[in-house]
Amino acid sequence: MSALRPPGAGCARPGATEDAALRLSILTTRGAKGVLELLRERTVLEVWEASRAELVRWSNGRPWVNRFIVLRDELCKAEAQPPLSALGCSFVPHGSRAYSPRLLELDAPPAGLYLLGDPVALVAFHEVPRVTIVGTRKASAYGLTAATALAVAFAQRGVCVLSGLALGIDGRVHRATLERKGLTVGVLGCGVDVVYPRRHRDLHQRLAREGGLISEYPPGAPPAPWTFPERNRLLAALSDAVVVVEAPERSGALITAEMAMELGREVFAVPGPIGGGESAGCNRLIYDGAGICLDAESLVEDFLRLTRMERRARKPRVDGRWRGEQASAESSDPARSSVLEALRGGAQRVEDVARSAGLSLREASAALSLLELDASVRRCGPGAYVLR
Repeated sequence: MSALRPPGAGCARPGATEDAALRLSILTTRGAKGVLELLRERTVLEVWEASRAELVRWSNGRPWVNRFIVLRDELCKAEAQPPLSALGCSFVPHGSRAYSPRLLELDAPPAGLYLLGDPVALVAFHEVPRVTIVGTRKASAYGLTAATALAVAFAQRGVCVLSGLALGIDGRVHRATLERKGLTVGVLGCGVDVVYPRRHRDLHQRLAREGGLISEYPPGAPPAPWTFPERNRLLAALSDAVVVVEAPERSGALITAEMAMELGREVFAVPGPIGGGESAGCNRLIYDGAGICLDAESLVEDFLRLTRMERRARKPRVDGRWRGEQASAESSDPARSSVLEALRGGAQRVEDVARSAGLSLREASAALSLLELDASVRRCGPGAYVLR
């Protein structure tokens, strides 16, 4: 990557959007992250090339402008950065087709995302529903059990599970998803090549081989207290919903949930004992209107139903189909198998399907929604379905 020198700083025009985005991402780790606020309205090239007068005008005189200009000049004189391919990772710059439009909903979108992992997993990440599951580092046996059940349930339904690779709930979520051969991605508060916490070295390596790792910070960037709240905004923005398993009233998991609410994402919480402790934050979320998790299967059904319009073309891929393996919707879930059998005689209303399949109305509705997403059935009238 060649050195970049913005015209506003007496340098030559950058050669590509990716170069400008890479440089901006480096500067945000050095105290100029305020510049990201401009990326909701401006391209990375415009921001990188901007003169001081333009930056002052665009930011309404924000105090970070002077520091950004100083850091930009220093970076222009620095040696070229090593190619990302040598580190085994790739970079998705702001403004590219692969950059998620959901990130533009943030007040300060990242300049780009660094990716490390299985190429197939990183492609599937963009094509399937995504749920963020987070919680406390000081997890109880109850919290770990709930986290495992939720991760397995989402993995079985073909939903990508995101978390922050932290100790406690996050780590358990990643491991449980991997054991079920589901798709899981860690969103980091450091460079994708940096192992943090150190106790998760093996988990970091597994995600790099079998899943994915994402960060807005360049390779080698160390974790810092301020990077984790910034990481949490990505967990909220990239997911269709956030599930908080166990969290005290002051925790990063609650920050993620609050950001998700601000972005219009669905938020669910696992209830716990009253009287404070590690479940106090979850109980507060439920009191304030978050969805309650009564059991893993019901929560997955609620997730798929409530986020259906938001997900649109992104459909679940069950039993390894995100890896290109073939599996029928009929064999992946007994409830769906029963529903398909009930529809073999022709179109039926939901109530009739439930009665024929021996399911509750809720179970039949959830199964039909999944089968419709899987293109196994289609609507043929109000509340009526037929096999495709």
